[in-house]
Amino acid sequence: MITLVMLSGGLDSAYVLAKLLSETDDDIIAHHIHLITSTARHKPEAESCRKIVDFCQNEYRPFEYTFSTIDRRGYVYHGKDLISAAFEAGAISASYLMATGNHVNRWTVGISLEDNIPDVRFRNADKVCRSNCTKDDAPDLFLLDPISQQETIDYLPYNLYKMTWSCRIPQEGDDGSYSPCGDCGTCRRLNDL
Repeated sequence: MITLVMLSGGLDSAYVLAKLLSETDDDIIAHHIHLITSTARHKPEAESCRKIVDFCQNEYRPFEYTFSTIDRRGYVYHGKDLISAAFEAGAISASYLMATGNHVNRWTVGISLEDNIPDVRFRNADKVCRSNCTKDDAPDLFLLDPISQQETIDYLPYNLYKMTWSCRIPQEGDDGSYSPCGDCGTCRRLNDL
């Protein structure tokens, strides 16, 4: 079984990656999208992904890591991350098949109990992924049973948890480092834990 994990660098996708690496024997491809927006969130997200990948390959087992870029700095509305992930999942799966002759069987993203994503968005994501494949054998969208963000934090090794980045509107310091804004939806949710 080949599973594609869309890795954002956040808490939920780090959980999915760690759980699949430790509790399955799936061949894992982790993919990060540098989703460039006016908020510059792609910079701390990419840094988190590099740390998460290094940690997981050392602590769990080897897996493939790839990344792509979508630049939306010119737009006021950046779109839904899930739909962007689905579009890339289709392209990655088709490319993997062409390059290796092997099918990606399924793809996934991280979600938590606190997320309020309508089912129709998941159905649309599945359709987008299938539409962006070159073959009829597109991977299936599957989701782990969602758990709360506190349960996710408790599941992850502390060092891995501290590598995650969830803020949507990072604040850049004078030294080029980033800190969470403390006020976006994900920051408020995590601050309440």
